[in-house]
Amino acid sequence: MIGLRRAAILEAWTLILLFGVAMPLKYLAGMDRATSIMGSIHGLAFMVFLWFVIRSWAEGIINWLGTARLVLGAFIPGAGFINERWLRKLQCEGEQDAL
Repeated sequence: MIGLRRAAILEAWTLILLFGVAMPLKYLAGMDRATSIMGSIHGLAFMVFLWFVIRSWAEGIINWLGTARLVLGAFIPGAGFINERWLRKLQCEGEQDAL
């Protein structure tokens, strides 16, 4: 679960940097390279995030509704941070159940 939480945060940050920094640099300053670099970084982060989501679903850590929530949230800037808090809550509840 910690890997999924970290992947969610990484994906959220790269999406915000892509939309908030790289795209304005491209369209306002004519720096096309910014989106090429940040887009590649975000693409890799997104693929890692999806791998963790699918793995967590396959292991039964999250259900199909949680999987859909995480994937849809990956397309909304900032939603990854909300999903990370949700995952932290799930993790804490799981630790309480184990006691």
